[in-house]
Amino acid sequence: MIFCTLCYGDYWSKKYSADINKISENHSIYVYTNKPGYFKSSCNIIEYKRKDFSYFEKLVLLLNLIDTHKERVTYFDSDSIYMEQVQSMLNDTHTKFNEETIYTHKVYQNEKYSISELSKDVSLVILMNVYKQLGFDNVICNYPHERILSIPYIPNKFETLKENILNVQSIWEENWYMGKDWPSNHQCNRWSQYGCGYGEGGALSIYAKELNIKLDIISSVNRLL
Repeated sequence: MIFCTLCYGDYWSKKYSADINKISENHSIYVYTNKPGYFKSSCNIIEYKRKDFSYFEKLVLLLNLIDTHKERVTYFDSDSIYMEQVQSMLNDTHTKFNEETIYTHKVYQNEKYSISELSKDVSLVILMNVYKQLGFDNVICNYPHERILSIPYIPNKFETLKENILNVQSIWEENWYMGKDWPSNHQCNRWSQYGCGYGEGGALSIYAKELNIKLDIISSVNRLL
């Protein structure tokens, strides 16, 4: 399996480079970073050239690598290496993946709720308004957590998925921008401190749904025993 991660700035690169370097000894891993000096030559370095940080670049990285290799690629946040799901993939102890399914460690089951219930969350209101602007009126879809994303290469669907997602990057970065003030207890305040384009799972989920690509969670074989 091909892996990738993103390390922006000295803090993240210095803190997690040792773990990533260790992974590179036994796995193919791409590191998207503006601080390549922290990483061994066994890592495949992709230079992050933007001056600002965008969470949406996770999807850009993933989709470009899938396009290059024509196979499934798995992204994980650099601070998620020791999560059970990442470890199960590194150690090949996860349940077998369906080759036409996107996997993550958590799927928010938005489809179980009405639009009025979802509208209590201001970020979801913005998301549904963006969907409407894109031609998806009153559409609700489940949402994959972006901490871990494993996306397959589906020959008859991938090009459309990639094109659609990359075409809306600027829309995400304009609506979920750095420094945006959210209600005091809203989780988006955490992400808006550091960059733009958060909520990027919303772009993946709507176009995955349009193409009938399922979402599922990563399960460890050990959990089933």
